[in-house]
Amino acid sequence: MNSLLANLQEKFNGLQEREKLVVSAGATVVLLALIYMVLSPQLDRHRDLTQQQADLQADMMWLQDQRAVVSRLTNSCSQTGTSKDSATEVLTRLIRRNQLRLQNLREVSGGFELRIFSSDANRIVRLAHQIACEGFVVEGMEVSLSSTERNQWDASMEVRHVN
Repeated sequence: MNSLLANLQEKFNGLQEREKLVVSAGATVVLLALIYMVLSPQLDRHRDLTQQQADLQADMMWLQDQRAVVSRLTNSCSQTGTSKDSATEVLTRLIRRNQLRLQNLREVSGGFELRIFSSDANRIVRLAHQIACEGFVVEGMEVSLSSTERNQWDASMEVRHVN
């Protein structure tokens, strides 16, 4: 290693002043590029983590704001006995009770996927609550304005029976 450095030092000393300046400038540019390549992924990761922290902080604030709503829902399920109906029958009955239109109810990997329509988005939210009271877990829910019908809401839910 020492002989390699000595050899490079000897070659460098043998260069003209102009050549020494070009080699020094080139080495500086290479060194700066190397530092940039090492630090760039770290800076990107830091920026991503900062954004993720801001998003999580916003979610935390929203959850704290919703604390009163959640506390009202804790014991609002009626104490009905367990139904002997199948899960699809229970879900269909709840959809009809809430006067929603069922487009699709299918069983998927240990749960069910529902696609429903309504003219009132509050009925969809009420349905999610009633489904939870019947012993299901609502794993995902998406509600959006219908792209085909005016004043119509499309909703899809993924539910899984707890038992």
